[in-house]
Amino acid sequence: MKKFAPFLGLFLIIIGTLALVLTRLEQLSNLNTLLLAGLLFIILGIVLHIRSIKQQDNY
Repeated sequence: MKKFAPFLGLFLIIIGTLALVLTRLEQLSNLNTLLLAGLLFIILGIVLHIRSIKQQDNY
């Protein structure tokens, strides 16, 4: 698990993007929970990715 920890942020960004694409492809844009989940995954992924970069660079 430690091997994949630095990439967790990127995985969450990809999952959030796929959730938003799914709502567009399947005409599910009326499901606000899926749209909100995609947005939250992307925001959380960005925060975790920035945090992992800061830890690696010994800021």
